[in-house]
Amino acid sequence: MDRALKNIWAKTAKSGATGWHPLILHMLDVAASSDAILAREPETTRKRIAEILGLEWEKARAWILLVVACHDLGKACPGFQCKWENMTGMDSGRSPNTDINHTFVSQIALTKVLQEMEWPEELAELGVRCGGVSPRAQGFTEYTR
Repeated sequence: MDRALKNIWAKTAKSGATGWHPLILHMLDVAASSDAILAREPETTRKRIAEILGLEWEKARAWILLVVACHDLGKACPGFQCKWENMTGMDSGRSPNTDINHTFVSQIALTKVLQEMEWPEELAELGVRCGGVSPRAQGFTEYTR
């Protein structure tokens, strides 16, 4: 695995500790957990989800897991990565804006992909639900421009 990819962090240990969890592994964890949850859903529910997306279930499942896995993609942005003292050994370069909300960055990225696929943009909101209120619900409407 590329060193830079495995050194992008998603989760850190409690304050003062140096442990951390890479973003790529966090994304895979979330996809695996979501897959287990979807497997427990009734077949009728899975069929309905697939119908909404205009796909057969197996294709819909793969795309859903991708969107869900990307829920924290915004954590890869320099502003988020610089929120934690550089324990990963990556060069953070200049000092970026650390006030950027990683959820907002994730939603922007996912919305663009979903628009290109002609899927409902609202799926980006579902894909980035990490707790709290989504940027769209907060009144931010300019994120797709």
